[in-house]
Amino acid sequence: MAKIFPIKGIMYNVKQDDNLGKYLCPPFDVVDIEDIERLYESSKYNVIRLENGKSFNSDDEKENKYTRASKFFNEWISSNILKKEDNESLFILQEIFMNGEEELIRCSLICNVKVENYENKIIFPHERTRKKQKEDRFKLMNETKAVFSPIMSMIEDKDQELNKFLKKETKSLPFRSGEIPFMHKFNLWKIDEKEKIDFISSIFEKEKIFIADGHHRYETSIKYKELNPGVDKRVMNIFSSYDEGLLLFGYSRAIKNLDKKKLSNLVAEIFEKFSVKELIWDQSLLDWNQSIDQSFIMGYENKFYVLGKKDKLISTYEKIHSIFDNVIGKNDAPNHIEYVHDNHILKEKSENNDIQVSFFMNALSKEYFLNCVSQGKLLPPKSTLFYPKLPTGLVIQYFDE
Repeated sequence: MAKIFPIKGIMYNVKQDDNLGKYLCPPFDVVDIEDIERLYESSKYNVIRLENGKSFNSDDEKENKYTRASKFFNEWISSNILKKEDNESLFILQEIFMNGEEELIRCSLICNVKVENYENKIIFPHERTRKKQKEDRFKLMNETKAVFSPIMSMIEDKDQELNKFLKKETKSLPFRSGEIPFMHKFNLWKIDEKEKIDFISSIFEKEKIFIADGHHRYETSIKYKELNPGVDKRVMNIFSSYDEGLLLFGYSRAIKNLDKKKLSNLVAEIFEKFSVKELIWDQSLLDWNQSIDQSFIMGYENKFYVLGKKDKLISTYEKIHSIFDNVIGKNDAPNHIEYVHDNHILKEKSENNDIQVSFFMNALSKEYFLNCVSQGKLLPPKSTLFYPKLPTGLVIQYFDE
């Protein structure tokens, strides 16, 4: 089934500075303008300059954030800030992070994966993508001939072979360690023994890979491979579904800028299609995105309701989006839906009347996710939030060998 390979990556040269964490950053799609400024200030070599650099009004075809990323990338290699690895290796990333007051640990395998078209049923998506984001990632990939952020994915790992292997290997001293700005601590192990690489490769011969986060980046890699057949691998971080630190949260949403008639029709249909119970707001409800109960909270006109779906065969996400499409219109709905990953921000938007309706969504269980996606089913946009996001810049994939 899936084919994985060791990677001969590019990494930050810790001999120049062993504070590796200050050079890393979160993925491009969760970094706002303020974060970019702070990351720029953290180090002039922070990978944000490569992954999602600043844009300026004076930018044109010859000078823009993509050409600057390429320039920085090549300069940093020349000055030995970034160093090409001598050999191909697999890596294990251990992340230590907080969920509320609880410290959790998760482990993933960093490797190259053969890029497969979806119809081959080896690598499975779970959501549709948008053109603009793919164009952005393609321009960066095409200009730099590199990939700075891995795709987050997982395998079912029914026999827990990967899970057990990762736990066993992380009992030794790590190859590198650090703390990522705005994120969490990490340890990294390097695996270059042939027998271990062969063993891990054999695990994947009977596995399907499920994309958890990074659909736009993966589909960009498919397009890049079509234009450059020799570039047929993509760096991924792969988790076992049995990793207890692999958290799957709900992704909340809001409705905005609807005219009064459509808003009234929308609320009426929601109340008709779901079971409805009014509740009194409590701060603990901000953690609803961690509940796998198939119900969610709706905020409307300063009141809050628990909505339960009547149809057991589909998720709350599929049900609510079918109503969005029906009332607002399939083409227009995306213009009125705002996706919010942080429930504190959603509550604030609701209190400030920046939105008309808020939906504090539940989480999907890993079992439902795997079962649904393995059948080729696509969920509505932003139906999952695998927490936390992976760091960018730890092992860089370089094409121009």
